[in-house]
Amino acid sequence: MDIVETVRTELRAAADTFSIGKSERGNDILCAHCGGHGGRQIIITAGIHARECYTAFVALRQIRDYNRRGDDGAYIIPLVNPDGARFFESGDAQDSEILGAYADEFRKWKANASGVDLNCNFDANWGTGALNKRYVGASDYIGAYPFCAAESMALKLFTERVMPSATVSYHCMGGELYWEFFQRGAARRRDEAFAAAVARKIGVKKVDGHLNSAGGYKDWCVQRLGIPAVTVELIKSGSHPFCAADFAPDVEANADLPAFILDLLNERS
Repeated sequence: MDIVETVRTELRAAADTFSIGKSERGNDILCAHCGGHGGRQIIITAGIHARECYTAFVALRQIRDYNRRGDDGAYIIPLVNPDGARFFESGDAQDSEILGAYADEFRKWKANASGVDLNCNFDANWGTGALNKRYVGASDYIGAYPFCAAESMALKLFTERVMPSATVSYHCMGGELYWEFFQRGAARRRDEAFAAAVARKIGVKKVDGHLNSAGGYKDWCVQRLGIPAVTVELIKSGSHPFCAADFAPDVEANADLPAFILDLLNERS
């Protein structure tokens, strides 16, 4: 399966599709906007880790099924890391010296084409995570500095342009939802209530504690933008690599989550 081409094909049929920027290899990072532009906006991302690229199917289903009317809308990015996804699926190192050196690790690859783990490359306590690495590899390399990767910089700039009311990031595995990143007071109470409602809706476990993570997109959204942001770990059990069919239950459970979140935000405003 070519998940990069699948995303391209499906988003061609979406009403409002555009690129938020380019990957390290010059591939478009595609986004579909669903709904209105005048009200609250949310951002949903998937496929930031190469070996988790089939989380894109959850996002694609949300785009197809979105039918909420009104001014609110959702920006849905099915595949933040297209270069890594292609490497994971085929093991094709193409012209990248980094990937060529790690060709035997393609089925566990999380990083981009330069060996940067994009979900460790955001400016939110960057470089302080328990698993962070300072050398190139399949996972956990924080990069030379925050936003050194083309993909993380593109997502940063796009998010700042949209200024969403909340974000959701899809990963796998564990059947869990993470929401904390040192919030305090009213912001913490707001974000915990948001996380609990989303977790109940899609049938995953809300996990309390920031778990010594740092540099993630969710972390940055919480710390820098001050908004509710959650990371959802799909697939309750198993081991990598997963195939597309493994995500079928999560595709169904999350199909109408964008509309649910927008309604939730409006109810609590």
